[in-house]
Amino acid sequence: MYLVLVGEMQVAAKQAGVGFSLILDAAKKSGDPELFRRAVNVALESRSADAAKEAARAWTVSLPSSPDAYRVLLQLLLATNEVTQSADPLKQLLAVVPDAERSAVIDAVAQTYIRANDKEAARRVALTALQPWTVKADTAASAWAATGMLSLAAGMKEVAAEAMTSALASPAQTDAPGFLAVELLNAKAAGAEDLLKTLLERKPSLPVRMAYVRYLLDNERATDAQRQLELATQQDAKAPEPWLLLGALNLQANRMPVAEKDFLRYLELSAGLETERAERGKTQAYLSLAQIAESRKEFDAATRWLDRIDADEDSLRVQLRRAALLGRMGQVNEARALIGQIPEQQPTDGRAKLAAEVQVLKDAQQLPQAFALMQSAVQKYPDDPELTYDLAMLADKMGNHAQMERLLRDLMARKPDYHHAFNALGYSLAERNTRLNEAKDLIVKALEMAPGDPFITDSLGWVEYRLGNLAEAARLLREAYAKRADVEIALHLGEVLWVMGEREAARQAFVQARDMQADSTMLKEVLNRLGVQL
Repeated sequence: MYLVLVGEMQVAAKQAGVGFSLILDAAKKSGDPELFRRAVNVALESRSADAAKEAARAWTVSLPSSPDAYRVLLQLLLATNEVTQSADPLKQLLAVVPDAERSAVIDAVAQTYIRANDKEAARRVALTALQPWTVKADTAASAWAATGMLSLAAGMKEVAAEAMTSALASPAQTDAPGFLAVELLNAKAAGAEDLLKTLLERKPSLPVRMAYVRYLLDNERATDAQRQLELATQQDAKAPEPWLLLGALNLQANRMPVAEKDFLRYLELSAGLETERAERGKTQAYLSLAQIAESRKEFDAATRWLDRIDADEDSLRVQLRRAALLGRMGQVNEARALIGQIPEQQPTDGRAKLAAEVQVLKDAQQLPQAFALMQSAVQKYPDDPELTYDLAMLADKMGNHAQMERLLRDLMARKPDYHHAFNALGYSLAERNTRLNEAKDLIVKALEMAPGDPFITDSLGWVEYRLGNLAEAARLLREAYAKRADVEIALHLGEVLWVMGEREAARQAFVQARDMQADSTMLKEVLNRLGVQL
């Protein structure tokens, strides 16, 4: 007690070195793990990594059966890039940790070592320590998954895939093999997705399924993501996050009634949660419910949803949603004034305000004013490709196709990897049934830059239809719709199938489009032009 008291007094008097020595001496004499931990912390607070490692090593000597001692020493060695020196402490940690905890510790080891600067050294050290545990039934899955993670981090994709196969074949219950499969998916490893699906069928895991969902969303596979989210809600009906993401997907696809139920279910399940993540989710749900109410012209209901959001929580999006409401109610000047009053706290806020003001003008059919506003923004931010693209799309909407093409050609010259411009011009030409070969070349180039993009695939299907290649058009449009259930894609597919004489399949596509957006102007135009009665 005397050593600790004097040591703490020295630390308080800014004599950290003396205080550290006294506290460490007290730890060695008493064998108290908390004193060893305190000695480590004193060393770290005085920015002495060497002293911290000295204390941690003394801890392992004094208490050789303490997992915490080896954990702390490992963390210090890896933080100072002494990966090779961590081999023995890692082996000792895995040896002394309780059997029931070893699998979880191995899972954590992979996440710790994967952050090392020298990936290959980390892999070699970890593999040597993990090898004995790959042959034990209760740790094999975790050990193989850790091996795979570290191999993947070191750029050894094939070795990682082999480790994943071994991990998935092991009997222990752990999510680590599933997370490895998702990482291999991101690395485009052959066969990883089939193995992951098999795993989810055999051992359903909500965290792994949600990681898979994020992969699918990142890769524009909304339909597949929706299926996995539906399975997630069946697997655990009380987990809030799947309902929030389902709502977002259904809202994106204009399935308003379904989206509304999803968001309400999310709010019900997250009512007692007060984490930052839950609060962000609630804000998203309130904003989305306000948007749904606004689409029905239920403006009072939309306002009530917005009023439920904390004033400090995402104030920009809330105020922009309020401005959109005013615009929909015909109060365009008031909406624009509100947007102008919103303070800009982030560099991107000005861009968001501009987009909202343009949308208010477009909704009010004040297209010349919207175009003039966009034109001034392009002049102000000439290096922003999205602004030029949006201006071109507005020119197209106004029927000024020549100006649209000039803008897109200029954008393609300045940003030759901006695939949206190539796709937009190609689709516009196809839609107007002109210069079809050129249109196809543009769209093919866009698809080369963004392989598998459902909207570009839809454009290619549409140009093939215009060229008279009906079977290829149908194939491409089916592929696009399978990835993204979108109204326009469904209508394109329905029209092609109708022309091909597949009337029942065409009707099904039209019904799906109607279910997504019954008031779609494009839906009405297509049905009238083809003489289809639903």
